[in-house]
Amino acid sequence: MSDAHNGTRPRYKIDLGCGARKVKGALGVDNAAIESVDVVADLNGGLPFKDGSIDTVYVYHILEHLDDFLTTMNEIWRVCRHGALVYVKVPHAASSFVTWKDPTHRRGLSIATFAYFDSTYFDGAAFYYYSKARFRIEKARLNFTLSGRPEYAPVNPSVFRRTSNALFHALANRSRRWQYFCERFWGPVVGIEEAELVMRAIKDGSDKPAWLTESAPAATSETPA
Repeated sequence: MSDAHNGTRPRYKIDLGCGARKVKGALGVDNAAIESVDVVADLNGGLPFKDGSIDTVYVYHILEHLDDFLTTMNEIWRVCRHGALVYVKVPHAASSFVTWKDPTHRRGLSIATFAYFDSTYFDGAAFYYYSKARFRIEKARLNFTLSGRPEYAPVNPSVFRRTSNALFHALANRSRRWQYFCERFWGPVVGIEEAELVMRAIKDGSDKPAWLTESAPAATSETPA
């Protein structure tokens, strides 16, 4: 779907793997020809959109199902305009139960996985050549209970789970450094179920790490203060 703003070009939003409940106002893309789907496409075969044509992408619990994660991220980046926002939810690799109970899952993911596409993280700068897709992680959150798609009925955990989740959230999501230590050390013990991110597509070359250009600011450590 598209929205026009003050006579400017329409702004397009797509919901990849939308299933029966797509994000309101978005163009639903899925391999199932059901009522909520506007574009039937196999996401393993690329995205049927022009380069730089999309303003907002929703990718809620679909990346774990696809064959080639890097190719999919490259495709999302390709269709995004510079500055487009990508909203992501994925099962967190720290929870083997959430990651592998679904027989169609191919991987678990983490905030650290997406850091490879952002040169302000250590791995994103050191391994810049892994992918042409460049993003800036605007927001990242570790969830200790699956939130799923907003259109589904909300999860209603027990009082104990709500209390412990609030405590874990307060500890894990204080900063980038705290998220790093949570993912690497104590998160797998308590069970992180979901990673949630908002990423901005960078297509003007400004995300090159310092070792590729003298004018770029130095990347921070993967565990910055």
